[in-house]
Amino acid sequence: MGYRRMDTQDLWEIYRRWIAGQTVSHMAAAEERDRKTVREYIAAMKAVGLSPENEPISREEFGHRTAGVLPQKSERGAPMREKLEPHLGELQQLIGRSEDPLVAKNAFLVVRQKYDLQVSYETFKRFARDNRLGERPRRQIIRIELPPGLETQLDYGKVGHMAVPLEQRNRVVWAFCGILSSCRLPFVQFVFSQDQSSFTGSFVDMVEFYDGVTELISIDNLKAAVVRPDLWDPKINRAFADAAAHYQTFVDPCRVSTPTDKGKVERFVPVARQLFRMLRELHPSAGLAELNRHALTWCREEYGRREHGTTGIAPLEAFETEHAALKRLPEQRFVVPLWKRVTVHRGDQFVTFNKMYFSLPPKWRGQTLWACYSAPVLRLYSQESLVRQYVVRPGQKRYWNPDDFPAAVQHMMDGGYPAWLVEQAASYGQSARELISALLSPHAYLNARRARAMLSVMEAHRDKPYFDEVCERARRRSVELPKTLKRMFETAAGSEQFSRSLSISERGTQMIRDITYYLN
Repeated sequence: MGYRRMDTQDLWEIYRRWIAGQTVSHMAAAEERDRKTVREYIAAMKAVGLSPENEPISREEFGHRTAGVLPQKSERGAPMREKLEPHLGELQQLIGRSEDPLVAKNAFLVVRQKYDLQVSYETFKRFARDNRLGERPRRQIIRIELPPGLETQLDYGKVGHMAVPLEQRNRVVWAFCGILSSCRLPFVQFVFSQDQSSFTGSFVDMVEFYDGVTELISIDNLKAAVVRPDLWDPKINRAFADAAAHYQTFVDPCRVSTPTDKGKVERFVPVARQLFRMLRELHPSAGLAELNRHALTWCREEYGRREHGTTGIAPLEAFETEHAALKRLPEQRFVVPLWKRVTVHRGDQFVTFNKMYFSLPPKWRGQTLWACYSAPVLRLYSQESLVRQYVVRPGQKRYWNPDDFPAAVQHMMDGGYPAWLVEQAASYGQSARELISALLSPHAYLNARRARAMLSVMEAHRDKPYFDEVCERARRRSVELPKTLKRMFETAAGSEQFSRSLSISERGTQMIRDITYYLN
């Protein structure tokens, strides 16, 4: 059994059991002491005149008569610990210095090795506790009470899991918690997601629950509300910023990693967690919407009617005063949009939003825009300027404006690409049209790329006198490869050049005879 210091209360209990006639073994087991220790203190009490045969004495008199029985702190020697006393100042300096401080254990190891001390770490721990080595001064917390109507504090907290039958899986449940800083009336809403639409929707439900909004909204630096945390210039998410502007309130993000900036709602999150577990037990088959209805009833009728430990007033009673100080809500409810940054594809000049595709003019290729979806309309913005808007229809995945693309791409997208290729060939002549039509007739889309390449070859020779003859010859030979057609055009161009380079003199002309001259 380890050493445990005996105090006056322990000695008094041994005395009471001794005069009551209990055995030494029984006293030792009850007081968790060694039997030899109990016998030593019984002998010490006898030495000062105490005995079971004498009349019991009061506790005050007992304290006076046994004042010298208990050992003093210095009576139990600590030779190993005494070796650390001369090095207390150095240990304090190693632990408490402003640059590169050591933890208490490492400071002890340095001193032990430096001075070759034969002291155990357990001895040092007792020495450190008594001398408060390594203890950091506790920050003094000042509770700030705010006037009614000034601040609402918001936070998220994980509260548990819940089965979703339609998805056939369990999902994490979060609690969106809000609390009015003056009256302490809470708002709780259980959600499956912490995205910006869910956060903003919960905020709208909260201000309608309070039937008003405070001057300030203090929030954590979660991504659903704050895009870029900054002490002086935080960047608020567009959806939440629009909601705050709609309700004429101001968002005040707290400092990063400083939960005391919104201590009232931080303290309420564990309460919301217990509320979720309690409601799940009371309503095991309830869905999330039903649990939220029970949660709001609990906020008003149970938590709201209990006297608050800090204010000494029931939150619902104090809310009557705060409600008069809240800003009135506008007549129109805020419709929560979904904002997202999107980049226009450099290749096909489409943007992707929620697995749907929307086209833009070529000048926007590679640029980053803001997409705002408020059913059923999607709007695309560059800074604050509206670039394009589309009406989203159920089941449709691709939206495009024909004016955004050249004619070839337009026909390719609307299914008339083969017909457009034939139309282009017809502009070169009837023989070219027949050649391209013959190429596309069996498998239009499989041969469309070859047809487009052949049109490019025709474009270089369309004004030549041999053009129609070569196209006709290629059709009869069922030419399908652009390189073959190109070779035929090049051969025809060479023959024409050769025929044009030969000139006939007048004498040579006199020698020319008709074929009938040679027939007898």
